[in-house]
Amino acid sequence: MKCRSCGKKIPSVLDADVKFCPYCGSRLFEDGRYFIVEITCSGQRDGEESMMLIFVDERELYEVMPGEAVKFALTEGYHTLKFRQKVRSKSLNLLFSSDYSIGAYFNSLSGLIETNITKVRGSGVGYTKKEIDKKTLTMPVMVSDDGQQTFDVMLGDDNPEYEFRATSGFKEGVLRLFSERAEFTPDNQLKKEVVQYKTIVAAKRKMGAIDLQCEGNVHIVYSIPKDIYNEVMLFLTNKIGEVRNRGYGSH
Repeated sequence: MKCRSCGKKIPSVLDADVKFCPYCGSRLFEDGRYFIVEITCSGQRDGEESMMLIFVDERELYEVMPGEAVKFALTEGYHTLKFRQKVRSKSLNLLFSSDYSIGAYFNSLSGLIETNITKVRGSGVGYTKKEIDKKTLTMPVMVSDDGQQTFDVMLGDDNPEYEFRATSGFKEGVLRLFSERAEFTPDNQLKKEVVQYKTIVAAKRKMGAIDLQCEGNVHIVYSIPKDIYNEVMLFLTNKIGEVRNRGYGSH
């Protein structure tokens, strides 16, 4: 990129971090200037698995299905867009000094997310906040104040706080307890049985096992090792209480 004041080219190694011209000291990006990016997803619809997730600066999350598009505005400067579909992801770090049109799709042959990025000609002037407010833009499905951590919890990419062998009915496997959910993976099966804490009314003791009493009078019982029984009961009781106190579940 070039400085608009002195015309000198900014070294590429500095591009992502520098906000002022290292030669003349002028501000490189104007406050209050906005640019629009429209992202179109292509591909074949195959249920929820075909949905593409788009993370913006690890703060906003958008969802788009094949054949659909999302449109949002970003301030002038560098922004990171992360695309995710199934287990694949791709990140782009782009300088927004014009509008962008981006096509994104999951290539089933290569197993990669591919993007086609086009700058919109004649859009270098940008928009004011007042002009942006009059545009019809896509609202994010989620906004995170603490960045990727919140998204990791939502997508199931966070690390479990407890992991141990357990039994559920006639099935043996591994029970993992996270901050927002419990996951039981039976032996020799890939599918996880997930229980969100927001759907649990209470965790009760039941003859050495844990009885998760869910909404709708559903009971899920796990037999767990005795040496961690009391610790796990306390953990679940506290976590379920925290989640429900935030306004989830029935009262």
